[in-house]
Amino acid sequence: MSQKQNSLRLVEVDTSQGALMVPYEIRRSRRARYIRLSIGRHNHALLSVPWRCAFVEALEFLRSQGDWLMRNLSEHPTRTSLKDYLETHPRLYAMGKALRLSQGFTRAKPFYVYSTDNDEVELRIRAEGDVEENLIALVRTFAQEVIEKRTMELANQVGARIKRVSVRNQATRWGSCSSSGTISLNWRLVLLRANLQDHVIYHELAHVQQMNHSSKFWNLLRAYDPQTDAHNEQLNPAGAKLMPLGRL
Repeated sequence: MSQKQNSLRLVEVDTSQGALMVPYEIRRSRRARYIRLSIGRHNHALLSVPWRCAFVEALEFLRSQGDWLMRNLSEHPTRTSLKDYLETHPRLYAMGKALRLSQGFTRAKPFYVYSTDNDEVELRIRAEGDVEENLIALVRTFAQEVIEKRTMELANQVGARIKRVSVRNQATRWGSCSSSGTISLNWRLVLLRANLQDHVIYHELAHVQQMNHSSKFWNLLRAYDPQTDAHNEQLNPAGAKLMPLGRL
């Protein structure tokens, strides 16, 4: 059992099918404005709360979510680490291609090398320290480069004028677009199949002209990506699988 699992507390929560003992963790954030509940990597309730939120208030919220906890703890019995995921799915996606992934260690500065001609990417993380943390950091650095490049490439193809591309660590969203023309995208897009990755980028590029989800927006998106409807249906199951990865 890991140190994290040993540090979890237990609380009894009422559900429609009786009492449930739930392991939980509370994380305080100066940026949080409200309490958010999710399932942690060790199949526990993870409460993200505002910095000054009272402990009692957080527990009261947790106890009010009994049926949600019962359903989600059973549906997601484990959380796969990024390391484990990439061992069973050894590929990353960049520039419209699937790249075969190889991994290793280095005692020098971490680095990656990729080729879209050979469809390969090599990651070398630090030999010292936490493997999961080091791997996440390097994959995010890789994502910063290739997602920005791909977004600018597709923007040029469709004639969309954007101000900046930001690659971030969003909890539930693949991307967003601001009225100023800044597109923000999730680094986990490098784990998403190339056609779906491009669809997400096209979605945000369409928002550059249509800051809504009107019929004009959907018509524009379908012009960018004729397979929009099929790709939309595939995004939800993909998100459920990939969004939990890389959370420490």
